[in-house]
Amino acid sequence: MIGRLLAKVATVAGDAGDWLAYARADGASAIEEILSGRLDVGGVRRLAIFMHFDAAGAVAAYVRHYLLALRAAGFEIVFVSNAPRLDAEGVAAVAPLCRAVVRRRNIGLDFGAWKDCWAALTGRDGLDLLLLANDSVYGPLHDLAPLVARADPAAADVWGATDNWEGRPHLQSYFLLVHARALRHPAFDAFWRGVRHVASKRWIIRHYEIGLTRALEGAGLKCAALFPYGRLVEGAAHSGKPLNPTHFFWDRLIARAGFPFLKRDLLTRNQHGLEVGDWRAVVRSASRYDTGLIDRHLAGKD
Repeated sequence: MIGRLLAKVATVAGDAGDWLAYARADGASAIEEILSGRLDVGGVRRLAIFMHFDAAGAVAAYVRHYLLALRAAGFEIVFVSNAPRLDAEGVAAVAPLCRAVVRRRNIGLDFGAWKDCWAALTGRDGLDLLLLANDSVYGPLHDLAPLVARADPAAADVWGATDNWEGRPHLQSYFLLVHARALRHPAFDAFWRGVRHVASKRWIIRHYEIGLTRALEGAGLKCAALFPYGRLVEGAAHSGKPLNPTHFFWDRLIARAGFPFLKRDLLTRNQHGLEVGDWRAVVRSASRYDTGLIDRHLAGKD
């Protein structure tokens, strides 16, 4: 009883802190420099806005692998980093792969980066497909083109790799494919105009990750997951409580479903204490991905 009461008090206090952070935040652009290229995307049909962060300003080899896979799948890339600086080696590694390399202040996390870049783009009216992605996953373990092809615009306007039923059903934001109907819908721009650069990750998940799906569905747009939660839990032993699929079903996703990613924080933090010691064997059994890219990043050798 006391434990539940203390947990409730902590939640209320956290919510109050989040509201205060929101009240103090603003939505002004935090872009500080364009290190390479330009933000004019006139003539581009497929665009990825890829958010990066590294406290030391490095670009890990696993990130470059991801960018190469995006290019192979037909995407032009705007690379936006929330790092305090980007070293020359990092810029040189990604600039040839990207239409633009942008650095901004580290506020607002990935939603802040996506908001600022989306607002700064010119010539975006011709886009047929926008991908919002970040460096929170290792991979892709497979060619992305077949996965992108499965994201049929006739079946849904917005596709996520996975959905999560925690809080309320929503698309997880590490990989979001937005088709033209959604890009041109007033609700899409309205959502991004309302994003403030809040520092609280909990706020961002509640109001922006969950809120994006809610806003778009509320406007009549259809959102769907390529690896839907309901299908994942069929036959799986669990409590019935909604779980983060990229953590609790990571091995099932990769080994059985052909999922192309492994969540980075599953290996770096593993906040739920899940069994992940066999991650190399699981990845190798399902793909030809170089697990050394992950090992080097985990060891801080990138």
